[in-house]
Amino acid sequence: MKKIYAFGDSNTYGFDPRMGGMGRYPKDIRWTGVIDLMPEYEVNNQGYNGLSIPCADSTIASLGRSIKEWSPDLIFIMLGSNDLLNMSPASCEKVGASMRQFLSALCGYIPEYVQNMVLVAPPKMSLGDWTDPEIVSESQKFGTVYEAIASELGLGFLNACEWELPLCYDGVHLTEEAHLSFAKQVICYTP
Repeated sequence: MKKIYAFGDSNTYGFDPRMGGMGRYPKDIRWTGVIDLMPEYEVNNQGYNGLSIPCADSTIASLGRSIKEWSPDLIFIMLGSNDLLNMSPASCEKVGASMRQFLSALCGYIPEYVQNMVLVAPPKMSLGDWTDPEIVSESQKFGTVYEAIASELGLGFLNACEWELPLCYDGVHLTEEAHLSFAKQVICYTP
């Protein structure tokens, strides 16, 4: 059985914006759950609504301990959307600088897992209730910015910006169809 550790924001958690609050898609819909239900995988879903890229050393150290305790074969990290949404003016390059610092520190805590890490560029956003044209435009740069970081640090890379995933009315969160498609892309990546 292959163990997968998924660390990310609400799109990893499986947030369903139609339900509000802590609403969540059922396990057989959210991408982490779809994979976890397959007999050859076990997924530890560490997705949190509203999560931004960690910057506190204590938080990064705690994440490192959690990963070590779980001993995953693969670690998927997908963050940055909330950082971009909360930034004015929006800048994917600034988000990338935060991601680089975070991953460099995390790699320092768990060097034995660097070869297991996969940086996932978040899906590009669309115009919706939570977005504006500037944010949508900047979100389209996630793939290019994150690919350079993954290459620099020796991490695996997946570019969800290229997957043409349908988003909910807010322009940020994956639809049910998008979660299922996302799961297929992740499975295609796993050897």
